Amino acid sequence: MPLNKKEKEKLLEKEEIIYIATSRPDGTPHIAPIWFVMHEGKIYFETDITTVKYRNIKHNNKIALCFGGRTTYIIEGSVKEYKEDELDFPIRKLYWKKYSKDMDDSYITEKTRLFEVVQEKEISWHYAPTWD
Repeated sequence: MPLNKKEKEKLLEKEEIIYIATSRPDGTPHIAPIWFVMHEGKIYFETDITTVKYRNIKHNNKIALCFGGRTTYIIEGSVKEYKEDELDFPIRKLYWKKYSKDMDDSYITEKTRLFEVVQEKEISWHYAPTWD
C-alpha cells in the first residue's frame, strides 16, 4: 500500500541519511549515501565536484533517491545545480540545524554544488506491515 502524504512528510522529516542512485557514462549504476535538507517542500542535497556522483550528474542528471526501510519512499527525477550564493535561502543554516552534531562549515566550499531535486515519479510502500 502506498504511503499517504502525511506518512511521506514524516519520513522526509525523520530521515538523516538517504541513498542516491546515479548512472556512470557507461550505464553502470552508482549508489551513495547522502545528507539532504528540505526547503519549501523541495529536497536539496550537496556534493563536491570531485565525486563520482557529481561526474555522473554532469553526464546524465537523472537520479533516484531512496528513503526509509520498512516504510520506503523512492523518488525518481532530475536535478538543478546551484552554487551556494545562487540560492535565495540560507541552505548552510538548514544543514546546521539538521546535522549540527556532525556538520562542519568545511563541508560546503567553493567546490561544493547544491542540487534541487525535480521529482518526476514516486514509489512508496509499507514493507511487510503485518510484521509490526
